[in-house]
Amino acid sequence: MSQFESIALIGPGRVAHQLGAALHDQGVTIEGVYGRNAEETKKLADKLDSRVIVNLSDVIQADLILLTVSDDAVAEVSHQLNRNNKGLVVHTSGAVPLSAIEGPNRRAVFYPLQSFSFDKHIIWENVPFCLEAENDEDLNGLGGLAELLSQRIHVLSSDQRKSLHLAAVFANNFANLMFELSEDLLAKAEIDRSILHPLILETANTVLMQSANLSQTGPAARGDKKTIEMHRELLGEDNSYREIYDRLTNEIYNRSHEQKL
Repeated sequence: MSQFESIALIGPGRVAHQLGAALHDQGVTIEGVYGRNAEETKKLADKLDSRVIVNLSDVIQADLILLTVSDDAVAEVSHQLNRNNKGLVVHTSGAVPLSAIEGPNRRAVFYPLQSFSFDKHIIWENVPFCLEAENDEDLNGLGGLAELLSQRIHVLSSDQRKSLHLAAVFANNFANLMFELSEDLLAKAEIDRSILHPLILETANTVLMQSANLSQTGPAARGDKKTIEMHRELLGEDNSYREIYDRLTNEIYNRSHEQKL
């Protein structure tokens, strides 16, 4: 069992809704919720059998103060906290260093490597938690808290977490952009987007089984220059689709062949 039996949530966004509910379901007391949007804050507090924290500068009676705010707001919000708070101040960002938490309070990071939305069902046992703290006692306490939800726990430094977050942007956000662009191309050709679903699932399953460089297929990997040229003509010139296609095709081709494209 974690030493953190009560938590205050600062910021009623997607992470707070999902993570707060998951911890509440495991018996962790949500001592209070603070947010600038009064309606959203009250809604989340009611959902978690909690109260609304009216002033951020008031003393917060919680073992852990969880900053579920945007990356850019971590320093500002932590600076506003009462210096007499006894709880560990923790942010949930993958890109923000531990040092961004300002003030004299104990600091740590509790980063769930997952994309969040308000209505998404999360299988928490599959979610990696990346932890960082200034001392072993707090680190062990965070480990106990994470173990309420998942056994996939990693202790990473701020620099390691930055690299992980960057890799996640490539694997998740950039990959999702490719799905969006492919849907646009299908829509223009009046083809239902579901036709690609089996291919998308197979691609994801294959890359989980072996290294991504061994999974690469397609005209650039094979060196099919006539097909590449056909694609380029179909896309036309002077547009973002063509630019993205050319950059990615060149990258794949040059990784797969000694002679560059």
